[in-house]
Amino acid sequence: MMNNLYFQLDGDKSAFVRLVSKISRIMKLTLFLVCLSISMSFAMTTNAQSTSLSFKATDQSIKEVLELIESQTDFHFFYNSKLVDINQVISVDIKDKDVFTTLDHIFENSNIRYKIVGKDVILSVKGSKSDQDEKTVTGTVVDEMGEPIIGANIVEKGKANGTMSDLNGHFSIVVSSDAVLQISYIGFSLHEEAVKNKNVLQVIMKEDTQKLDEVVVVGYGVQKKENLTGSVAAVNFKDVASMPVANTANMLQGRLPGVMLTNNGAQAGHDSPEIRIRGVGTFEHNDPMVLIDGVESSVSQIAEIPADDIESVSVLKDAASASIYGVRAANGVILVTTKRGGEQKPTITYSGSIALQEATVLPDYVNSYEWAKMYNECWPSKAYTDEMLQKLQNGSDPDHFANTDWAKEMFRTAAMHQHHLSVNGGSKAVHYMISTQYFQQDGILRETANQRFNFRSNLDAQLGIVKLGLNLSGSRQNIDEPTTSVTGEGLMRYLTWFTRPTVPVRYSNGHYGFLDGNPNISQSVFKNPIEALNMGYKDNKHYRFDGKFFGEIDIIKGLKFRSSLAYKYYMNDVTTFNPKNNIRYDAEGNALTTVGTNKLTDYHYLETTYINENILTYDFSVGKHSFNLLAGHSIQATRWDKNEASKQGFATDNIYEMDGGTMNDHVTGSAEESSLQSFFGRLNYNYGGRYLLEMNVRHDGSSRMPKAHRYATFPSFSGAWIMTNEKFMENVKFLHSLKLRGSWGKLGNQEIGNYAYAATLAASGSYYFGDSKQIGMKTAKIPNENIKWETTTITDFGFDAAFWGGKINVTFDWYEKNTSDILMKLAMPGIFLGSLDAPYQNAGKVRNRGWELAANYFDQKGDWAWQAGFSLSGVKNEITDMKGVEDIKDNTINREGEAIGSYYGLKAIGIYRTQADLDRVNANGQKIMQNNQEPQLGDIMYEDIDNNGNINDADRTIIGNPFPKMQYSFNLGFSYKDFDVNTFWQGIAGVYRYNWDETTISNGGNKTSRWLDRWSESNPNGSMPRLGGTINNNYSSFWLTKGDYLRLKNLEIGYTFRQREFLTKLGVQSIRLYLAGTNLLTFTSLDDYDPEKLSTDSRNDVHPNTRTYSFGVNVKF
Repeated sequence: MMNNLYFQLDGDKSAFVRLVSKISRIMKLTLFLVCLSISMSFAMTTNAQSTSLSFKATDQSIKEVLELIESQTDFHFFYNSKLVDINQVISVDIKDKDVFTTLDHIFENSNIRYKIVGKDVILSVKGSKSDQDEKTVTGTVVDEMGEPIIGANIVEKGKANGTMSDLNGHFSIVVSSDAVLQISYIGFSLHEEAVKNKNVLQVIMKEDTQKLDEVVVVGYGVQKKENLTGSVAAVNFKDVASMPVANTANMLQGRLPGVMLTNNGAQAGHDSPEIRIRGVGTFEHNDPMVLIDGVESSVSQIAEIPADDIESVSVLKDAASASIYGVRAANGVILVTTKRGGEQKPTITYSGSIALQEATVLPDYVNSYEWAKMYNECWPSKAYTDEMLQKLQNGSDPDHFANTDWAKEMFRTAAMHQHHLSVNGGSKAVHYMISTQYFQQDGILRETANQRFNFRSNLDAQLGIVKLGLNLSGSRQNIDEPTTSVTGEGLMRYLTWFTRPTVPVRYSNGHYGFLDGNPNISQSVFKNPIEALNMGYKDNKHYRFDGKFFGEIDIIKGLKFRSSLAYKYYMNDVTTFNPKNNIRYDAEGNALTTVGTNKLTDYHYLETTYINENILTYDFSVGKHSFNLLAGHSIQATRWDKNEASKQGFATDNIYEMDGGTMNDHVTGSAEESSLQSFFGRLNYNYGGRYLLEMNVRHDGSSRMPKAHRYATFPSFSGAWIMTNEKFMENVKFLHSLKLRGSWGKLGNQEIGNYAYAATLAASGSYYFGDSKQIGMKTAKIPNENIKWETTTITDFGFDAAFWGGKINVTFDWYEKNTSDILMKLAMPGIFLGSLDAPYQNAGKVRNRGWELAANYFDQKGDWAWQAGFSLSGVKNEITDMKGVEDIKDNTINREGEAIGSYYGLKAIGIYRTQADLDRVNANGQKIMQNNQEPQLGDIMYEDIDNNGNINDADRTIIGNPFPKMQYSFNLGFSYKDFDVNTFWQGIAGVYRYNWDETTISNGGNKTSRWLDRWSESNPNGSMPRLGGTINNNYSSFWLTKGDYLRLKNLEIGYTFRQREFLTKLGVQSIRLYLAGTNLLTFTSLDDYDPEKLSTDSRNDVHPNTRTYSFGVNVKF
C-alpha cells in the first residue's frame, strides 16, 4: 500500500522496553556531555607565565602567527581588524619562551599593544600622544539584562585607536584624557561615553530593535533580512517572554501581519488557539505546519515550550519562502527556534512569575425573580405563583426559592505561577544551553488545573572541521478536569440550557440542588454544574520526548554537508471514572432517582515519528555574483496507536483498575501509519547587493496518496531589487533602504487523512459457513484511487522600506492565494453508495486575496528610548468552484461565490410591533405567514426571500461572513535608564459572531440582562423579541452580533537593577522586577460574552478567556 514509502514500526510491548532503554542511554550520554562541556568552559589551568612556546615563522603575517599561537595554546586574540594592522609581514624564531616574551617579539616593530586578561589577549593601537596626555580606562560592556557582550568594538572617537571586549565583557584601552569612547555591537545602538575623570566604566548597551532582526530564520537555514525575496514575518521573543499567559502560542497574537490567531476559551490545559495564515484555503484542515528547531511539530506543542527557551519565531507566508516544505506548507509555516549556548562564561538565569487570573467577562444573568417572570411568559400552565414570586424576591426560603448566580458559582479568581532556570555558555569548542521549567495553573473554572514540567538541552561541539549537535527536550503534563466536558454540550451548555437561578447549588441538608419550589418543573430537566465538577475522577496525563542528533562537516571552503536524525515520542493516557453514587435528592432529603452504575474508562494514545534529513550547501562568489546552493533529501515515518477499554460494575467508587469491574467490558483499538519522502533544493543569487533571485523546488512522495499521484513537484520563484543600493539613489538621504520584491510558487496539502484513497474494511456482518459462525468483513468506505494533491499557488508583491537611518521601517504585501483540487464528497446516487458516504473527489477551488501593512519606529536620546509600531491586514475569502454543489451544515453554508462557512439563516428585518406589521404582504400581495402560522406581536420579522408568503427554511440566505474585514495591532513603549513601560494592543474589525439564545426556556437556562428589554405590551419598543415564540428560535441575522473589539493585550512595567555593589557581592549580574497584565481592557459592543471566539460557536458554549495580573522577576548570575 505504501509503495516503498512504508515503514513498519514495532507495536509490541518489547519495543517500548527497548525504547525506554534507548532513551535512558541517551539521557546518560547527554548528562555526560553536559558535565564535560561545563568543565571545559571552567577549565583555566595554564597562564601566560607557565605556557611555553616554540615555533619559527619566516615572512608570515602577524595574523598567521597569532593563529599559530592559538593552535598551540588556549589563548584567544581579540582585535578590531579595521584599526589593528595584522597583515604586517614579520619573521620570528621562538624557542621555549612564555607568551609575554613571544608577543613582545611579534609586536616590537609595530604600533600594536596588547593586554592579557585570563586566556584572552586584547590588541589595540598605540596612541600618538605622550604618556602624560594618556590614561588607561578599563570597563565592562553588558546588555540591558546585565549579560556580558563579547567582541564589542571600543574606539576612541576620531582616532585609529580601539580594542574589543573579552569573554567577560571586559576591556582596557589607553586613551587621551579628554577622549570620548564609541562602543558598538551588532544588534545594539551606538553608545558614546566621555572619559573625563573616570578610569572605570560600566557600559550598558541598548538593543536596536531595527537591527535585531537583521538575520531571519527561513526553511533549512537563515538569511539576512535585507536579502529576503519572500514574505517572512518574525517575532523576537525578548519582546514577549514576560507575558503572563499559560500558552506560549498566545504570545504571537497580533504581532505578525497576515497571521490570524483566535482563542476559543482558556480552559486550563485546553487553550491552544486557532492559527490561520492568510485566510482559509480548504474545507477541512487549515492548520499551519510547525517546526521546532527543524523538527515537524504542532501548534499545541508550542504551548509546552517555555517562552524563555525561545529565541525567535518566523512565519513563512508566501510560496517563495514556504515551498521548500512542499506538501505540508499550503497553510503556511511557523518556524520556532530555541536558544543555544555560546562562547562565554557560564550564565545562570532564573525567571519566575506569579499571576492572578479571572474571566475577561462573565454573563450578567438576571436574578431568580426576573427569571421566574420570564418563565411564566413562556409556560403559563407551569407558572410560578404570586406567593412563589414573593419568596424569590425576599429570599425567605433559599432551599426552595433560591437566587443563584451559576456563572459566579462555577468560576473563580485563580493563581498561576511558573519558574524557569537555565544555564548557558561554553568554550570555543563546546556550547551548551540547559533549562528546566515548572508551571502550575489553577483554572478559573473550579476543579480544573494544569501542571507541567519541561526540560531542554541544546549542545554543540566543534571538532575541527566537524560540528556535532544534540537537542533533547521533554515534558510531563497533568491536566485536572471534570468527567463532563466543558465546552460544546458540556458544562457551558448547562448554564444556558439546563440551570436556573431558582435552584440552590446545595440544599441546607448538604445534597446538590435539582428542584425549586415549583412542583410543575421536573428534576429531569435540570443539570447541576457544580455537582458535575465534583463528581467522579479524571486523570489526563501527557508525556512528550523529542530528540535530534546532527552532524555537519566543512568539506571545502563554502561546501558543507549536514545530516540529522530526529525522534519524537508523544503519549496521552486518560483514566475516567464515573461513580454510581449520583442519586438526586430534594430539599427534604427524599431520593428522586435510584443508584446508577459506575464505569471506568482507560484511553491510551501513542504517536511516534522518525525523521532523517541530509542537506548539502555550497556558498561561493565570483566577482559581484554571489551564489548560495542547497540540495537535500528527507524521509520520515509516523505511527499512531489508539486503545480504549471500559468496564462497569465496580464494588466501590474508589477503585480505578479494570480488574475491579464486573460487567459490560468493552475494548477498541486502532493504528495508522504514514510516511513521506522528499527531495528539495534552493538557489539564491545576489548581484552586487542589488538584484536578488531565489528558486526553490521540492519533490514529495506521500503514502497518503494513491500510486498514480504519489509524487508531486512544488516549485517557487522570487526576486527582489534593492533600489537604495543603486548609484542614482545615493543622494536620497532620508531613504535608508528600499527593496521591491515579487514571488510565485506552488504548494501542496497532504492533510487529507492517512487512507483517503483506499477502501477500508470493518470486522462486522458475521455469517454462517456450514454450521460454524464466521466473522465477516465488509466495506466501511468507498475508495477513489484517482484523487490527487490539493494544490495552492500564491502570487505576492511587496516592498520593504526604512527611513532616516532605519528609525522607521515599513513593510507591505499584496497577495493572491488560489487553492484547487480541494477534496470534497460530491453527491452520488444512493444505489451506488448504499449506507456509505460518498468518496472524496478533487472538485473545489478557493481564493484568498489580501494585503498586509506593518510599520515600526524606534529612537533614543540620552537615557531615553522610545518605540511605536502598528500592523494592518485584511483578506477576502471566496469559493470559486464547487461543481455546483452546496454544502449546508446547521447555520453555515459553503457556496460558490461566497466565503467558506458563510452564515446561513433567515434574514431578520425587525420585530412585529404594530398591526400594520402583522398585516404586511409580499410582492405578490400575499400576507406573510411564519411556518404557516399567523405571526404575533413581539415576534422577529423575517424577509420572504422566495416570495411565496410563508417564512420557512426555503427563505434562508447568506446573512454574514465569518472572516473579519481587518485585523490590526499597535504597540507603544519607552524606557528611561533602567525603567521601562511597554503596551501592546490588538483588535479585529468588520466581523460578526452568533450569540444565539433560546426564547422558549424549554428546559431552563439562565437569561442575561438583555432580556429585561424584551417586547411586551408595556414595552412595545423592546430590543429583544417576546418570550415563548418558537419561530424566534430560528437561526437568523437577529442573533448575529458585531464582534469587533480592541484589546489591551499586554501591559508591562519593569525596573532593572544592574551591577550594583550589593548584587555583585552575591554574584548577581542583574535583577529585573516587573508587573504585567494581559487582556486588561476590551472595547466592544458585546456586553455579556467575550467577542474573541471561533466562528463555529453559535451559543456561547465556550470557556471564558482570562485576564491576568502578574508580578515577575528575572535574575542573572
